[in-house]
Amino acid sequence: MEYIGYALVLIHLVLLGWSVGGFAEMLFSTVPWTPYTNLDFPKWLLPIHWGSVVMASVGFLLGYLTRWSGTPTLMLAAYTLLFTLCVVETFGFMTNAGKYVAMVSELVAYVVILELLFRSPYFVGYFGGVG
Repeated sequence: MEYIGYALVLIHLVLLGWSVGGFAEMLFSTVPWTPYTNLDFPKWLLPIHWGSVVMASVGFLLGYLTRWSGTPTLMLAAYTLLFTLCVVETFGFMTNAGKYVAMVSELVAYVVILELLFRSPYFVGYFGGVG
């Protein structure tokens, strides 16, 4: 189970890098990579989108590295925000044919991670109980 913890750290590091890149795309007219920000999203939505991903990834990383007991609860709040935003983006703005599959996949990932954080004896012990 410890390796799953490392995988979650890696996932949240990638999410942090992705969101920092998204902020760069939002702030600068050109970036040294192929832009990946969804062009269907209005400009006003981007700071909310990227900011929520930064918050979730930094929150998990700091919580995991410090073994903060509030990490599972923080991630419940962060993933709730991210999924709510995903629903708004999916139904309100996205035009991709696979948008519903992507939305359900995102939800499944959040549920699996939260199940681990709240119910796995390893993570409950790692965080010193759910706070």
